[in-house]
Amino acid sequence: DLSTVTQEEGSTRRKRAARRQRRARADTIIVPAKQDGFERVFLGENQWYAIRIGAAMKDRIKYIAAYQIRPISGVTHIAPVKEILPYQDSGKYIVIFQEPAQKLDRVIELGRPERSPQGPVYAVREELLNANKLEDALT
Repeated sequence: DLSTVTQEEGSTRRKRAARRQRRARADTIIVPAKQDGFERVFLGENQWYAIRIGAAMKDRIKYIAAYQIRPISGVTHIAPVKEILPYQDSGKYIVIFQEPAQKLDRVIELGRPERSPQGPVYAVREELLNANKLEDALT
């Protein structure tokens, strides 16, 4: 029915608009990480690489947060960003931390499994740290 389609389109438009507004204020990139890479690179080398970052976002990112995939399924650490440099000739970037990543007081769990980040997502640091669930910081 036409009214249902129109309502769904309106809902989709509102979600996109909210995502654009959040992205315009975002200062944090959240990257998904497997346990071995997380421990070796994020914690061990104080950096993360081969990240897709949009040109408009590159200069706004001040923090990087790690979303550890299963079994943790949540954001566990955050670090201030020192610099973002091109990574090889890949069109991607390496993010170098200003200091070692800090473990959060609590894991910011996913909420709904179907919403797990499959690539980098952007958030506002304060909203992320105050979120009950990750999706709260991403809506």
